[in-house]
Amino acid sequence: MIIDVYINKYDPPFNELAADFVKFICKEYSILPRKISVESSDLAGSTGMCFDEDDGKYTILVKNDRDLGSIFTTIAHEMIHVKQYMTQDLGRLLDENADMPYEERWWEAEAFDNAVSLVEKFSKTININR
Repeated sequence: MIIDVYINKYDPPFNELAADFVKFICKEYSILPRKISVESSDLAGSTGMCFDEDDGKYTILVKNDRDLGSIFTTIAHEMIHVKQYMTQDLGRLLDENADMPYEERWWEAEAFDNAVSLVEKFSKTININR
C-alpha cells in the first residue's frame, strides 16, 4: 500500500502523522487499497472529498485551513468512504442514488457517525515523544 500525504508542505511531521492515521484506519477496517493520496484543497462548500480511481487507488481532498482535530476528522470520514468503495460497492450506490438527498444517504451517516471515534482511538496510540 502506498500512502502519499501532501496536506501541509511546511510541516512534514504533520504529513507523517496523517499518513500514520491513514494506515491506522486501514488496519481498523482490514482494507488494503493499492494507493491513497491525501492532498490539501480549497474546497468550496465542503471540508473533504473522496475519489475512487482505477486499480484500487483513491484520492482524498481535505480543506486544511482548520485545526488538527477537524482535519483528522475529515480524513477519517473520507477513509470510511474508501472502506465503503472497497467493501460495499459505494461507486455503484452513488450512481444508482444520484438523486437521493445528501442527508438520507446511509453511507454519509456511517461516515459522520464513526469519524470522531476513529480520531479518538488513534489519539490514544500516539507517542508524543516521537
